[in-house]
Amino acid sequence: MQPDPRFWTGRRVCVTGGTGFLGYHLVRQLLALDAQVRVLALPPRPDHPLLQLSGVELHRGDIGDAITVRAALADCDVILHTAGIVALSGPGLRRMHEVHVGGTQQVLDAAPPQARIVHTSSVVAVGASRTLQPVDEDSPFNLERVRIDYVQAKRAAEQRALAAAQRGQNVVIVNPTYLLGPEDHERSEFGRFCARFWKGQLRLALPGGFNFVDVRDVATGHLLAAERGQAGRRYLLGGEDHTMTDFCRLLAKTAGEGVPRLWPVPGWLLTGAALLAEGVAACRGKKPDPPLQQARLNRWQWFCRSDRARLELGYAPRSLRETLADTYRWHRERWLPRATGSIPPRAA
Repeated sequence: MQPDPRFWTGRRVCVTGGTGFLGYHLVRQLLALDAQVRVLALPPRPDHPLLQLSGVELHRGDIGDAITVRAALADCDVILHTAGIVALSGPGLRRMHEVHVGGTQQVLDAAPPQARIVHTSSVVAVGASRTLQPVDEDSPFNLERVRIDYVQAKRAAEQRALAAAQRGQNVVIVNPTYLLGPEDHERSEFGRFCARFWKGQLRLALPGGFNFVDVRDVATGHLLAAERGQAGRRYLLGGEDHTMTDFCRLLAKTAGEGVPRLWPVPGWLLTGAALLAEGVAACRGKKPDPPLQQARLNRWQWFCRSDRARLELGYAPRSLRETLADTYRWHRERWLPRATGSIPPRAA
């Protein structure tokens, strides 16, 4: 099911974080639906493609600034709150709570009374498993003691959104999994991982598993949630579950290469390497590779089911094969000039 143009035509919509990976795709879909699009984001770099889109009203500012947020949300019918940061090391860790939790509260406080708010949470706010068992929206949260700042910030921000819905505010929550896709201008975490693999820089079979989903389908899921979602309800927007080993094999096949030998890395070894990397990085003033919080993330299986979104919203994500083919093609044209292998044909 696709978003209904009759719902969106002429509707005033604000996308917070509209220069980000997901936000940019939301803006493009909204423009195609003839919505009146407003973006609240930090000042983008001069060559950001958002600046080339006609019909976008850009508000430059921080999600934590009450005056800026209130001006951007004024008179909006729908607010798609995607603004946030993803950091597993470095200065971003210190701002995680401020941006996600404080920023979400600013949006909730500044939203017009009649506005429909779609809050972008994450699968990490739902939970994870030590086995291959997927979580769903009703799974008990089991990560209270996990020392990953992103997990705790996203969980706390979602709790603010749910509390606002319980007080009568028109808020629906969506929980995307791990995003992939083309037009990754801000170089997302897994986008960088894919590029490094395709350059031959990664040949390790890391522990853990993730649910991978196309960013374009998650953007569509946001619009469907705005149209059809139930206030105070959360919807997991996922795609396909894969262990990291299987995912790397898919990356190799996508690039038209034979599957290389992948060296297995047990969890304890990844954690030890991360501790060493953190120490070296602290001395040299650089980012650790891998960061310790990444090692903690890879100790879990982030598998999920999206049955509720499929049944209630009409959410229907495409295959990971198609997503990876489009992702590889986009990266090949920009970041992989010396990559081997032929660009695969577009998946049917």
